[in-house]
Parts: sequence; structure tokens; C-alpha cells
Amino acid sequence: MRVWAALSQKGGSGKSTIMLHLAIAATAADRIASVIDLDPQKSAEKWGSLRGRKTRTDDPIIVHGLPSQLDSMLDKARETGHELVLIDTPPTIDRTTILVAAKADLIIVPTRTSILDLQALDDTLTILKATQAVNRIVVVINAAGPDAKARDAVKKLVRKEHGIPLLGAALEEHLEFRTSLGGGKGVTEASAQSPAGKELKKLFAALSRWDEQLARSRKGVAA
Repeated sequence: MRVWAALSQKGGSGKSTIMLHLAIAATAADRIASVIDLDPQKSAEKWGSLRGRKTRTDDPIIVHGLPSQLDSMLDKARETGHELVLIDTPPTIDRTTILVAAKADLIIVPTRTSILDLQALDDTLTILKATQAVNRIVVVINAAGPDAKARDAVKKLVRKEHGIPLLGAALEEHLEFRTSLGGGKGVTEASAQSPAGKELKKLFAALSRWDEQLARSRKGVAA
């Protein structure tokens, strides 16, 4: 079983949206997936209730839990044959962040490109690096927009100043990411051939490849 976690101290970075879309993409790729929602706002779990189980009997399970329950929830997911667990977290850096970072095989840090997002990203990466999680972190640009200088600022901060990988598969600002969730679907279900649907598929594939490399490297096999 592999565990992916989305971490950022900035609200609005897109953690919940990305993790829900990734869970649907994983299911479409025939991976048994679940989402653990550790955010007190319970956004992911509430969306799970909106979606229901109307589309497929093997839909990802979405459950809310407390940080103190994380170990038991991961154990249950492992025992029931889940192949991928995605953890959504609160928009803050605290003890929950440290706990989740220790459990995650892959840490996804989504960021937008505004100056406020850059400041939060800098703080987030600084703290995560202190947890010895540096080799498991990857940054994803979300809702990128047309400002090339803003993207370059993210690249400089992530790659040059922190030495952290920045995933090439960015997500642009597409209405379909929001409207599909509003209809209880992932974008790859509601609008698979749209630019948004194609970007999400590309993101899931890129993260999967990255995770496979991490898994091989931990087993002592060259990636």
C-alpha cells in the first residue's frame, strides 16, 4: 500500500480538490483507493457524501478522522486491500503535519503562484525539510495562470533555493475542476477529454511514476 499526502500551510492551495480528483483517477486506473480527511472542515468527507456511491461499487472510500486515529485508519486500509491512500490535511503546519509527513510515501505540496502563496510555500518547504522528509517531497503548481514570471518565481524558490523537485505536470485554472466536483464527479469522469481532464490524468501519471521511483529506491534498486 502506498500513501500520498497533500501538505501546505496555505488555505486555498488546492489540497482537497487535487486529492479528490486523484482518488477518482486512481479508481479509473483500477487501483483500490481511499481518502483520509484530517481537515476539521471535513471538506473531502462532505464531498464524498455528495457523490454517494451511485457511479461504481468500487468508488474510493472517503472518511474523516482525527490525527490520533491515523495509524489505525492506515492499518484498516492495508488490511482491506487498499493500494493507494490519499491524506488531505488542514491548511496549517503543526503536529498533524509532522505526523502525516512521517507516514507518507509521497508528500505533495500544491501551490498557486501569487506572492502570498510563495511566502507560504517557502515556510512549508522549510518545515518539511526539517522533518527529514526532503526526499519524498514534490511540488505541484495549481491554477497556474498565464503569468510566466510568476511560474519562474515558483521554479526558482522550489528548485534552486530548496532543492526540491517541481513536477512538470502543472494544473491550469480550469472551471471544470470545480464544476465536476459540484456534480459529484471527478474531472476525469465529467470531462475526460477537456484540457482539465487531460491535465489531471497527466498529473496522476507523473505522480505515480515518481512514487514508483521512490518505492524502488527504498528497496535499494536504482530508479
